[in-house]
Amino acid sequence: MLEGLLQDSDESEPELVLGHDILVVDDNETNLIAIEAALAQLGRPLVLARSGVEALARLLEQDFALIILDVAMPGMDGFETARLVRSRARTKSTPIIFITGLSWQDQEIIKGYELGAFDFLIKPIRPEVLRAKATVFIELQERTHELHEKGEELRRAQARSHERELVMQRKRFESEALERQMAQMAEADKRKDEFLAILAHELRNPLQPLQTAIEIMAVEHDKPVPERVRNIIQRQVHHIGRLVDDLLDVARFQTGKLELRREPVALEGVIDEAVADCKAAASVRKHEITVIPGKSSPTVFGDPTRLVQVLANLLSNAIKYTDQGGKIEVRWGVVGDSAFIRVSDNGRGIPAQLLPRIFDMFVQERVTGDGSGGLGLGLGLVKRLVELHNGIVHAASEGPGKGSTFEVRLPLADRESLSKWLPARTETGPQDRPLRAVVVDDAPDLRELVADLLRMKGHHVTTVEDGKAAVKLICAEKPDVALIDIGLPEMDGYEVARTIRRDMLDHRVRLIAMTGYGQATDRATAFQAGFDAHIVKPASADKIMRALYGKSEDQ
Repeated sequence: MLEGLLQDSDESEPELVLGHDILVVDDNETNLIAIEAALAQLGRPLVLARSGVEALARLLEQDFALIILDVAMPGMDGFETARLVRSRARTKSTPIIFITGLSWQDQEIIKGYELGAFDFLIKPIRPEVLRAKATVFIELQERTHELHEKGEELRRAQARSHERELVMQRKRFESEALERQMAQMAEADKRKDEFLAILAHELRNPLQPLQTAIEIMAVEHDKPVPERVRNIIQRQVHHIGRLVDDLLDVARFQTGKLELRREPVALEGVIDEAVADCKAAASVRKHEITVIPGKSSPTVFGDPTRLVQVLANLLSNAIKYTDQGGKIEVRWGVVGDSAFIRVSDNGRGIPAQLLPRIFDMFVQERVTGDGSGGLGLGLGLVKRLVELHNGIVHAASEGPGKGSTFEVRLPLADRESLSKWLPARTETGPQDRPLRAVVVDDAPDLRELVADLLRMKGHHVTTVEDGKAAVKLICAEKPDVALIDIGLPEMDGYEVARTIRRDMLDHRVRLIAMTGYGQATDRATAFQAGFDAHIVKPASADKIMRALYGKSEDQ
């Protein structure tokens, strides 16, 4: 009967469901108590079930972030329970960790993976290993759900945009014009479907090496993490971050919310930073990047972060579409009253029929069989960012197999603009004096890792997990700097900053908002609340260290 209920509740199309609680299933009360104690530090409610039937009943009542399932149970064993869980669309993707006394070589283990197990733990269970695996799978599930939601949000925005455009065209044109527009809409829908398919591929690609790296770390838990594994994790996390940033930028363009923070920018610094960002990716594909500077270093008036993004996207494009061992050349300088950046490669080239549309959003005609063509967002973002800087971008290619060249031209900064600003930012780097710092975040892993990073740099660090305790500690200890998360429970980061500024009149502590909220309005709100700097997660170690001492680009 319960199996029938599970099947009846199935939906026509599977959906990605994200629960919060953890379901623990074991017929042994002692095991339940041990697992409950091991996972207490995660801060998530645990729902305990003592049989497969009770577990299935719990799944009908609510969604879960993770299922920890004992294999050997009387009546309905763990494998049969897992089969029924996987038969229901709503719980098809919920992570399952099996608890077993079997050896890793046993055929039953293989059967478990065939039923959709994410991992196995062999009894007796080490609490720290269970916590680590549970944390990883829950975080991966949350990131996957977050990216899925962003994709759905983008799809809905496109659908709304298409619907509005269709209504307008119906008023303007008669039958032939309307038919033509419908054909264009059909093509846009096709691109949307292709985009969503490539998005799914792009999400799975970094998740697989991350999962494998985690399993290697779990097996060799008593050994230092190999540098190769660390590099893989860092590279894949960076890839996911870039993917999320591109999706968010597209949404900002569509809603008109992307703003530039203009200042005089030395083009040489932009080139150096973008090349450094792409050096690892070029090294993996054994490419040689050559930079050929002009006779003088021009200064433009723009957003340094966005200009680095423009060049990094062009370099990533060249790296992606050039076969291994290729040559990429970056030239820059001045022509007339404009600064130029020219990126050339000896890669696959661009078909003539694609050149007029190469900067359109979601153009993916150059996607290869391994999915290396990406989402079709990078060049579209380049064009829009360059146009926001009153510049132009042009692409040229003699055809397939003959390489390609992309050139950006930006107006030089005029004397009037330069006279109103300080000189363009320099690569001076942060100071070296140790600081007394406070890290405030309700996420324990992030809080302690940031604290460890600061301690490694010689700073004295105290950690706090909530807003009220942060205010009390900062007012009492009067540190040099405090890194504060915005989304704190009870008292959020904005209120923490306002309270500190109101109550601490005899000492000026530097307040840094370190948050996942990255819109221009979020930055404005942070500064109004009393923060001195605003950095968006995930933030590199260099960005965190720069913010500690008050670099000019943080203001």
